[in-house]
Amino acid sequence: MRYLKLITLILCTAAVMAQDLQCNVQVVADGVQASNKAIFVDLENAISQFMNQRKWISDKVQTQEKINCSFVINIKTFDIDQFTAEVNITSSRPVYGTTYNTPIFQHFDKQWYFSYAQFQALDFQENANVMPLTTLLAFYANIMIGLDFDTFAPEGGQAYFSKALQLRNLAQGTAGWRPSDGRGNRNKYYIIDQLLDDRFKPLRSALYQYHMVGMDKFKEDNDAARKEIFASLEKIRTVQERLPNSVIFKIFFNAKRAELVNIFKQADPGLKNRAIELLGRLDPSNMSTYEKIKQ
Repeated sequence: MRYLKLITLILCTAAVMAQDLQCNVQVVADGVQASNKAIFVDLENAISQFMNQRKWISDKVQTQEKINCSFVINIKTFDIDQFTAEVNITSSRPVYGTTYNTPIFQHFDKQWYFSYAQFQALDFQENANVMPLTTLLAFYANIMIGLDFDTFAPEGGQAYFSKALQLRNLAQGTAGWRPSDGRGNRNKYYIIDQLLDDRFKPLRSALYQYHMVGMDKFKEDNDAARKEIFASLEKIRTVQERLPNSVIFKIFFNAKRAELVNIFKQADPGLKNRAIELLGRLDPSNMSTYEKIKQ
């Protein structure tokens, strides 16, 4: 009986400790002169633990449902405990019935400013900007979770985008969070602004159609799935024509560009040509990539 109770306790503890993100963290500091390189290893470990051991999602998440993501943090300057960094952030989710992970989010943030001392605990509160580093991490965690949920249900990520907005508002006014920071509107301020802007609702609807009605049905009927994915791109076109150069479109096509080429390479000639034309309009600076659909 004691063993049974022990096993039950272990299983219950494991269930409580089971977390939501499968996050790979890499801290790169090759260009930084520092006498104590161990601080970068410690920073990497601390961020990894913060992202992977925290309960981010209110629902119970099965192991196979964890959101795959990565942070490649390139340290640009370092002085005692002050850091500036450029960070490449990605996330993906599995496609139903396959071993394939479809990319959801890809963004390069050039403006991370934070402090960190070796062995420092990463403190976080949802209603306060207690530590710039954890505010940055939690902001992107909620963005990635929100986008993931949008692919499973129409506007399913609303609660997580609201959390990201709260974090943005708490940090607003500090370096890296202001509307004027970065190149044009390609910054944290506008990412969450656009995700919650009613004018971008067709994009969020397209995320559901692309993934749940398209990618997740690909194994059953790839021709029908391609048509749904093409229709989702048409939804995006209705918004992009009115709001060109919005950061959220850049994020979408950075994540999806290579996948879209592979999807439409096997399409019938008519759909293939229409896809090349549409993608060239939606992502014109990468038209040469979409020309590969013909090959």
